Order: sequence, then C-alpha cells, then structure tokens
Amino acid sequence: MPRANGHARLSRIVDADGRHFPSRLGYDAGEPNGRRRSVTGPLLSEDKHLPPGKRKDAVANARDLHRNYEIVAWAVRKHLDYVSSFRFQSRTGIDDLNEQIEALMKTWGRKSQCDVARRHGLARMIRLAEARAVVDGDVGLMKLKTGQLQAIEGDRIRNPYDLPASLARKDLVHGVKVDKAGGALAYCVCRRGDFGGFQFERMVPAGNLLLHAYFDRFDQVRGIGRLTPALNRFRDTYESFDYALAKAKVAQLFGLVTNRDEEEAIGPVSETDESEEAAAEGSQKKFEIDLGRGPFHLDLATGEDAKFLENRTPPTEFQAFMQAIIAVAIKCLDLPFSFFDESFTNFYGSRAGLIQYVKSCKTKREALQELLNLITVWRLALWILDGTLVLPAGTEFRDLAWEWVPDGVPWWKPSEEIKGHLLGIRAGLTSPQRVCMESNTDFFENVDQLAAAYAYAESKGVPLSFDQPSQPAAAKAKPKRDEDEDDDDDDED
Repeated sequence: MPRANGHARLSRIVDADGRHFPSRLGYDAGEPNGRRRSVTGPLLSEDKHLPPGKRKDAVANARDLHRNYEIVAWAVRKHLDYVSSFRFQSRTGIDDLNEQIEALMKTWGRKSQCDVARRHGLARMIRLAEARAVVDGDVGLMKLKTGQLQAIEGDRIRNPYDLPASLARKDLVHGVKVDKAGGALAYCVCRRGDFGGFQFERMVPAGNLLLHAYFDRFDQVRGIGRLTPALNRFRDTYESFDYALAKAKVAQLFGLVTNRDEEEAIGPVSETDESEEAAAEGSQKKFEIDLGRGPFHLDLATGEDAKFLENRTPPTEFQAFMQAIIAVAIKCLDLPFSFFDESFTNFYGSRAGLIQYVKSCKTKREALQELLNLITVWRLALWILDGTLVLPAGTEFRDLAWEWVPDGVPWWKPSEEIKGHLLGIRAGLTSPQRVCMESNTDFFENVDQLAAAYAYAESKGVPLSFDQPSQPAAAKAKPKRDEDEDDDDDDED
C-alpha cells in the first residue's frame, strides 16, 4: 500500500514486461513539467483576466480584422444569417387583437420610429447588436422616454478619467456599478472625444439599458467577444496571405542568369555609368535592371553569380496548412468548414455539418429572443398606457402572448423532406407548425393564404386543387387463353 509521509502519494504500476513505475495519484494537468508551457497564477474572474487596457487592445484587434479581413467579415455575416433573423407572431388567441399588435410592432419597427438616430429598423438593430456582441463582447440598447431605442456600443461603457466625485471608481467593474452579488445597478455611459478619448456622459440605471453580451462565467460582468479566442489565428492568416502574395509577385519576375568569360555580352544588356567622374576614373560600369517590365537578362562577369527566383509559389503545403488554420479559427463561431469551402465534402457531409451548426445556434437565438421579449414588454406597456392599444374586456396584460420565431433553413431536397415530414406528422412525431417553422414559413399564414386562394378561384369559377395526382391503377389484363383451351371448352359445351 502506498504511504503518505508529507509528500505526494505514490503508487506502483506494472507494465507488460513486469517493470514497476511510480505514478502520482491525481490529475496530470495539475503537475507541471518541461514538455509544455506551465500555466500558473491566481484564479481570477474573467473581468480580471481582461483588464481595461487589454480589453481595449482585444476589441481594437477584432474590429480591425472584421473591417479588413474578408474571411472574418464573411464568418460574422454567416453567423448573423443563421442567428439574428426573427419574425414577430402574436399568440393571444384573439384574431383581431393579434392583427392589431402585429401591425403596431411592424410600424414601430421602422427606422423612423424605432431608432433614435433614425438609421436602422428593429431587424437591423438586432443584427447589428449581435454583430457587436460577437466582435466587441457586448452592446447596450437604451430605452428612451420617447419610446425609441439608442444603441450604446460596448467601448462606451467604461471607467472614464473624469469620473464624478460622487462615484467611487472601486465600485465600477468595466464601467458597470454592481451590488455585492455582482448584479448590475447602473452603467457608466461615456461619449466619444475628438481624438479617440472618452468623456463621462451619464449613469444609466440597469432597468433602462438592455445589455446583450456573451458570457462564459457566472461572476462575469462584461461580455467577451466570440472572436477573441481566434484573433491570433486570424491575424496570422491575414498577414500570411499578404506575404504569400508578395512572394508570388516577386516570383513572376523570373530572369535568365548567365556567366561568361568573354567581354562581349551574349545579348542586349542595358548599362549606365553612375557619373561622368566615375567614367573618367575608369570605374566599373553598372547595369540597370527594371524589375517592373517582366522577364530580364542578367549578364554577370566572371565570378559573379545570382540565384534563379523560385516561381512555384505558394506551395501546396502552404495552402493546405492555411486551410487547416482557417478551419480551426472559424470554429470560434461553430461554423463548419464546408461553409467556407463548398467543395470540401459531399452532399451528406454538408448536410451533417448544417444540422450540427443549426443545433449550436439554439442558445444564441435564445439570447436574442430574450432581448426581443424585453423590448416587446416595454413597448406593449407604453402602448397600453398611452391608449394606443386597448385590450378587450376581460383581457389583462399578463394574458398577452407572443413569439419571436427564428428564420428556418430552406429544404435541400423538398420532395424527399416533405414526404418525411408527412410521415412524421402522421406518426405524431412532429406537427405542421413545427415543420413550417423549420422551413422558414408560418403555418397559420399558409392556411389563411390557402383559404383566400380557394375563395378567389371559386369566385372566378376556376377549379383549384393542390392534391398530388394519383397514379392510374394498372389495368388488369385478361389472361389470354390458348386456342386449344378454347376449343376444348367448346367441345365440352
């Protein structure tokens, strides 16, 4: 039995050859060794791991890549396409009330009424808010007395240098005043200066600012962008592309190098003297080579040499390695590599990647749905208070119900998928509403539009049917009897 004498407990393990080796009882991850970098230090909150200075650098790096690097911009846009699109559906059970609420939300969602800056409608504001959360870490939507929203980008919530004396800097965590439990009480909103600085503007109560952020820890106050883990990989590929292109350009300027013993040149070579004084002194002539005019000829003297520029660039190994790095980097947004390179896999591989990715979008959509629900509660309350929305008798605010339905994914093979959905509905495994939601349509709207189509066709005397034409039954052919059998029958008769 192993003994503990103040040191780490050791046990004995035996390999296949009967040799004994000591083994620590514990986790190898907690035992540093020289084979890899040792990560030691105090265990801090996520906000301490990214203090204001480093947070500013990380956000600046992410914004620069999103602004200038095509792959990062594409990855963010593809993420937004699957996560940030929703349709509002009122579910009160009262048709007239549903139509009224949906009409109010549609009208208010226009940029002239929703955004205090009158630049973005509600749908675009949600998309931009998700983009800022992915790149910057978080963003705030401030509710105004006018019934409009004002977007507050994450870097405007901070600890300014000109913080009022009434506010203690120690009570602010990255511009957020928190209570003892870590809950947000107010946000310190600053205005941008002329030269990149910030000045204190006001403290906004937490109830008036909706913070959309990405969190990984319970004690985290500010969000951290989803691009942050991949910033170094993206930066490496971004710079490597520039270096590879520069090398490819130089490689196109290939030339023929010749060495000779004779004074006469093999072909025409341009030459020039540095100056008349140099020529008078008998100095050696200098040759000018214009690298910007395509192929050139170097005529070198005896003993001189030059290397032929390699033109096979970039090599296939470099291309494969870059693809591997990009595949790893876009995993920060859970994107499958088949999205980046459509020829990477076959149909079934692409379909499997899509299914896995849509599954990963669920929690991200739920965060935006929660944000939209808070906005909806606020707007409905304002409409009821100012008399714009009058509830039917016996209906209270708590009776109101709605749903922000995320956009679905179009069918890949409609004929096969529709048959599968029909079988699932008949077996009770799904419902028409869920199938329509997954295919980016609304079941109730479809039924209403079908009813209108039938009524219109009937009013015009046009028969309208969407039933699948049945296959004609195979005619049963009468078996042909042999003439001998017929003759036998006649004889019996």
